[in-house]
Amino acid sequence: MFKPIFEKLLASVSITLFFSTPSLALTAAEVMKLNDDRYTGDTQISTSSLTLIDKRGRERVRELKLFGIEKSDVEKSLIFFESPSDVNGTAYMSHDWEDSAREDDSWLYLPALQAIKRVAASEESGAFMGSDFSYADINGLDYEDFEYSMVKESETVDGADCWVIKSLPKDETIVKKTGYTEATTWVRKDNYVAVQSIIHVKKAKRIKYFSVKDLQNIQGIWTPMTLQMVTTRNGKKEHASVFKLNEIRYNQDVDERMFDTQAMQRGL
Repeated sequence: MFKPIFEKLLASVSITLFFSTPSLALTAAEVMKLNDDRYTGDTQISTSSLTLIDKRGRERVRELKLFGIEKSDVEKSLIFFESPSDVNGTAYMSHDWEDSAREDDSWLYLPALQAIKRVAASEESGAFMGSDFSYADINGLDYEDFEYSMVKESETVDGADCWVIKSLPKDETIVKKTGYTEATTWVRKDNYVAVQSIIHVKKAKRIKYFSVKDLQNIQGIWTPMTLQMVTTRNGKKEHASVFKLNEIRYNQDVDERMFDTQAMQRGL
């Protein structure tokens, strides 16, 4: 749940002998650290669709192009909306700084207004472009902001053995930033991929259900082709969003100069 949903999807990572020895039990914090540290390529270029589904089952589909680059001090992502016409040219960019003392940066460009809006930390709990994913989901939650406990050492999800881990925000400022009061996450033991989560939302006491489908090994990186987030209230489905990856290329040339506000305005 900690990697940015769109930019750094999911991957396996080479780890030390200590962590890879089956006889040594891992703590909940160690498992989530392995999930957070997994390798997702130095760069990513992908095309995808984002389907928004209301409680009546009506769908709206948005086509996106995504770029990402990971440096030692910062991870940058840039998303362009290509269709339909009412969102064409809209762009979203985030800079996730390695230094925890430095606040992450994110911007939203709205072509109809010819304006770039800076997304404040207080707004990260809001819905990203009308979807069930929040800005905090897109940017990626910080591992250090949560405390972890093991719910179950073993539970099977889609045939894969998983740890079940509860995450709690360390203080109220994290709740305010993310909108989340707690989460229970299933992490696969073979590749440290988080394949599903149950997330409690402070606003209106909603519950969100996150799940990963069609996990594929692409260029040696475990990548989900479909991610789904469903929002419920009082046990009833309110809305759902499905992110479907059409194509992705890792470790291709990506010009870091494109990750600025002028590039957002220029578009593709």
